[in-house]
Amino acid sequence: MKWIDRLMGVPVSESPVEKVIEKLPENVDEVYKARWVWYHTILAGEIFLTNILLIALIIVVALK
Repeated sequence: MKWIDRLMGVPVSESPVEKVIEKLPENVDEVYKARWVWYHTILAGEIFLTNILLIALIIVVALK
C-alpha cells in the first residue's frame, strides 16, 4: 500500500494506511460483536419501518 502513499505525495513514514492498520482489532471476537450489533440495529430499523407501513395499510383498507 506504500505505492498509494507515494502516488498521493504522502511521506512513507507518515502513512495513514499504516496508522489504520495499527488500530485494527487483533481479536476476531470484537469485530464479530461489533458487526453483530450493527447488523441487528439496521434489521430492527427495517422491521420498525415495515410495521409502520403495514399499520398504515391496515388503516387505509379498514376505512374503505
